[in-house]
Amino acid sequence: MQIKFFLFPVYIVISLAQGCSFSHSSESSSDSSGSSSDSSAGSSTSSGSSSTSSASSKDPEQYQLLIISYTSVYLSTAKFDRFAFSRGISEIATANGITNWEDDETTLIAIGRGLKNANISDSLYEMYKKSVTNANAHRMQMIQKGYDMH
Repeated sequence: MQIKFFLFPVYIVISLAQGCSFSHSSESSSDSSGSSSDSSAGSSTSSGSSSTSSASSKDPEQYQLLIISYTSVYLSTAKFDRFAFSRGISEIATANGITNWEDDETTLIAIGRGLKNANISDSLYEMYKKSVTNANAHRMQMIQKGYDMH
């Protein structure tokens, strides 16, 4: 059996996410008690709002944490391979209902935050940012936005 080392960061991130599932499930029972009042209030206040992100993630905060963790762990455990990195991001995104992560602002911002957490040099950061985005200006801006959040 051949071990696929590029998937190692994915295994770490998934195991971290599974560790959080107990606390998330225990919160859901307390959240449901307030959901009827929240839904009636939300219907009048959120009718005109729209999101700029194409994320349809089940839990956007958890999704962002997975992408941040994957990015920083990947860069600290593997030699950067754009295709392997993209496969890992794609697997996490698909598992969270996101079909086009390359243009998803939530994903790109989280990648930027992960790059910052990886504590890499400015020149490596610029190289990774260009590589991941195919030098697309809007995508690079979203990664920069995440990078600057710290």
